[in-house]
Amino acid sequence: MSIIVAGFALGISLIVAIGPQNALLLKQGIRRHAIGVVIAICAASDIILILGGTAGVGYLVDRFPWALTILKYAGAAYLAYFTFLCFRDALTPDGKALDAGATPNKTEEIESFGQSPDSRAGVATVATKTRRVIRRKMQEKTWLKPALAAVAICWLNPAAYVDVLVMLGGVANQYGPDDRWLFAAGAICASLVWFPTIGYGAAKFSDVLAQPKVWRVINFAIGCIMIGLTIKLLMH
Repeated sequence: MSIIVAGFALGISLIVAIGPQNALLLKQGIRRHAIGVVIAICAASDIILILGGTAGVGYLVDRFPWALTILKYAGAAYLAYFTFLCFRDALTPDGKALDAGATPNKTEEIESFGQSPDSRAGVATVATKTRRVIRRKMQEKTWLKPALAAVAICWLNPAAYVDVLVMLGGVANQYGPDDRWLFAAGAICASLVWFPTIGYGAAKFSDVLAQPKVWRVINFAIGCIMIGLTIKLLMH
């Protein structure tokens, strides 16, 4: 049990600080949009990296440093884009602060489709069915953009490979061939606890956090943190 706790403690210490993953989860939680998808991708990515590091894949990272160099610049480019989005939303007028980039709001426009007096005169059924089909198709696609963002943030971040594959994997392997998997289990539990907590926690308090002024401050703060992370990544 002590080994599992040690893995949990190290795992939570690596992900609790505000980083790209947490920033994206925070934003999606406040918007109450595609939270489960983003949480699943972040958690699955962490689990793959933890298992890989425990299995010794971190050795390959040390052997092929050029791969991290490629990821460094690709990750920096994406972080810069993510930073731009944060500052764009932060500088958006109060009335539109939550609409910027929030594609789900488009489904609200579909609600008015077919609501004319003529629809009540005989075409209500057809209009309603059409409206439902359009809305369903739009809702099916709105999770794709956040999902792709989560994949990019999880896998274009060299720090994740160094922290999880190399560092966490190295610590896990100090416990021997059998107990290292207990350590990995503790680290995985940390991911499974933290990501839903921050994602659904932000959703629970979104009524407060989603207020235009608060939303702008959050975006500005995240943008500043992303600038620091981008610079740190390039300087590493």
